[in-house]
Amino acid sequence: MTFLNDLLNIITTNTASDYITALVIILIFTVIGPMLSTCIIKLFRIKEKRITRIKRNAFYKPLKSFIAILGVYIALHSLILPAHWVTIINKSYRISVILLIAYAFSNFFSSHNYESIKKLVNFTGNDALLGFITKFIKIVIYVITGFIIINELGYNLNGLVAGVGIFSAAIALAAQDLAKNIIAGCSIIIDKPFVIGDYVGLDAMSGTVEDITFRSTRIRNPENQVISIPNSKISEATLINHTQMKKRRFLLELTLELDTELPRVLSLLEKIKILLLNNNNVLHDNIKTYFKTVSSNGIDIVIDFYTDIVDYLNYLQFKQEMNYEILDLIQKENIGLAYNSQTLYIKK
Repeated sequence: MTFLNDLLNIITTNTASDYITALVIILIFTVIGPMLSTCIIKLFRIKEKRITRIKRNAFYKPLKSFIAILGVYIALHSLILPAHWVTIINKSYRISVILLIAYAFSNFFSSHNYESIKKLVNFTGNDALLGFITKFIKIVIYVITGFIIINELGYNLNGLVAGVGIFSAAIALAAQDLAKNIIAGCSIIIDKPFVIGDYVGLDAMSGTVEDITFRSTRIRNPENQVISIPNSKISEATLINHTQMKKRRFLLELTLELDTELPRVLSLLEKIKILLLNNNNVLHDNIKTYFKTVSSNGIDIVIDFYTDIVDYLNYLQFKQEMNYEILDLIQKENIGLAYNSQTLYIKK
């Protein structure tokens, strides 16, 4: 009933002109909000002329909202209101401003603003590390904002801090896995065994790294499925970073027919080596073509070298072309390839 009585008193105390004045103030501040926000941002970014870029600025929406809230605040103060209503309005206004400031700075530390952050602090690390740091900063911003709002509402922070300490001790054991994942995530960011965009192999799976968070790393596998792996599991697993390869190994073992004459075998190996030396994608410093052994099926030869083609799909194409050329050379030498054979003796 107190609220209804207060509302009735406000309606009867203020005149129609008072309400019109308040409404006009709200409309004016709402209309000038976008223009005034644009002008304020231009003061700090003089070189920026495009409106679309200004509207994407981290502080544009918070500024526009602040101006609109300020209009409501001034409009309410233009009316005759009970003292306790004025207190509630003032407190609500301060809390709104605190939330808008927190939102503005949190928005600044978003992924779309990474380039501006790098220029501002002269950051030289990779985006994964920057993303990890900005996420931590955003958490700190929201925690501080929460404490400021609690204090603004009149609660005793000393008692709250003590309560948080007891609560933290109670959940410490339950949060062990989370702590392990966060520590492992920090280790991944600092050691940089991989970064976002790398193609990695992890035990029985492989894929492209899409994101690294406090708790987990997201990898998109060749089937286009996104797999979220806890950071603690990654730190314990055997990891292969295919993107960081500087060269790929080509290894081919062939078995020639057992009755192939030795001079022809040596001639074939020499011609294969010449073929490799004439290929611009073959690294010439470690080419090996040799007679490995005489097996039960025939004469085993090995072709072993490295190529500077590291992209997997391009490497498959290169490997196919090399196999064609080597097979064509064997056929031109009129040498047959052996296959697994077995001789059966039948007792009469």
